[in-house]
Amino acid sequence: MKKTGLIAGFSFLAGAVFFAMSFGFFHHGGPRNAELSPEIAQADSVPLPAGGAPNFVPIVKRVKPAVVQVVSDTIVERRSPFGDDFFDQFFNVPRQRERRQGMGAGFFISADGYILTNNHVVKDAVKVKVLTIDQKEYPAKVIGTDPKTDLALLKVDVKNFPFIVLGDSGKVEVGEWVLAIGNPLGQAFTVTSGIISAEGRQLGMADIEDFLQTDAAINMGNSGGPLINMRGEAIGINSSILTPNQGSIGIGFSIPSNMAKKVVADLKGKGKVVRGWFGITMNYLTDSQAKEYDIGSAGALVMSVEEGSPADRAGLKRYDLIVTANGKKINSAIDLQQEIANSNPGDTVEVQLIRNNKSLTLKVKVSEAPTSMRIEGGDDGDGSSIDLGMIVEKNSSALARQYELKTSAGILVKKVQQGGIAAANQLRAGDVILGVNRTEITSVEQFGRIMSGKQPGSSVLMLINRGGNESMIRFEIPEE
Repeated sequence: MKKTGLIAGFSFLAGAVFFAMSFGFFHHGGPRNAELSPEIAQADSVPLPAGGAPNFVPIVKRVKPAVVQVVSDTIVERRSPFGDDFFDQFFNVPRQRERRQGMGAGFFISADGYILTNNHVVKDAVKVKVLTIDQKEYPAKVIGTDPKTDLALLKVDVKNFPFIVLGDSGKVEVGEWVLAIGNPLGQAFTVTSGIISAEGRQLGMADIEDFLQTDAAINMGNSGGPLINMRGEAIGINSSILTPNQGSIGIGFSIPSNMAKKVVADLKGKGKVVRGWFGITMNYLTDSQAKEYDIGSAGALVMSVEEGSPADRAGLKRYDLIVTANGKKINSAIDLQQEIANSNPGDTVEVQLIRNNKSLTLKVKVSEAPTSMRIEGGDDGDGSSIDLGMIVEKNSSALARQYELKTSAGILVKKVQQGGIAAANQLRAGDVILGVNRTEITSVEQFGRIMSGKQPGSSVLMLINRGGNESMIRFEIPEE
């Protein structure tokens, strides 16, 4: 099978490509900005001239001053070729650290200095700065990030700065002209043109995906830059490409602006993105598959319902086929996922479903989607809980690719506190907990319930996957 490359920084996997390319130098170019109003005005679609090709010049002049280079500094540890713990165990010296610099793109979305970019451009950054088209440099604060969509919101201290309006990506049509602006391979403020090639693409790189596909050239350094329509609006945030050779072959992907609007609003108002949650896994059935299985309609087929979840409380069952949500037809699994994710905790989502060839309507009161959780043990006798010193997150295909895991089952140990109980029991970041006391672990909440019921001095038997190898460990909660 022909392989394609997935770059996250400089990490290569099968699939699409994330860009946050490091350079020893940057080339800044472009004319100085003069007499620009803060809001970059929307325009009617650009008419085709007699030659047949659109004139992009007016749009580029309006939007280009709002696009920035995003430069991030990260601190990385030099790893021993003999293993991560080699220096600690045998030489008792700390590992050496070095500073690395990455570069991507971003763009102003408001006159008061808010900038939208990709999460992977600023991930783990200790310092972020932006450079404008007129070669001015500003320190940037990371307001918040959303790894589930690969978006991040930055803020710089400016006023009345030119910005680009986030358009309505729901009105995008395949075949319409678009422009991609960014810093490909260090070539600052480069503009490329193309069309929308497809909508609703899912690549398996992020937890929530609904990519716009374009043939406008996108390369390393374009990440976080805008995808502009013919009205001068950003209808996408450039994120990735599909390629066998790390270069553009005309298959690029952008995060839709409508998805970004909720992320921006939540990060501004709450500091994090809050999404609704059903607690189901699902597959999508096409019309032909529905006929084959004698179901009668296409829709999202419920494969599992998590115990105690909103879906469970509402009465959803495995093999229910959800055909509408809040009156909207479910044309793909992403339709239902988006309807749930865009709801807020406490909202009610009405679903129409087919069960045993009978139509039913259920109302699901959504709760907040769980992300990661600090795990604690049971009551230590005075009503308080015991911090087990680790943070875990439900595993997924996206996490398995991101961390190069050998499984997408169970829950992932994201962080282990040095000197904590988890560390004392030899758990490590990157371990995947598959089972406890011979019970399969399928969620963070389930694991939390099991561990919170254990008293000091008790122990559990954990099945873990470490580097593709499964083993049993006895996890002991110490006496106080």
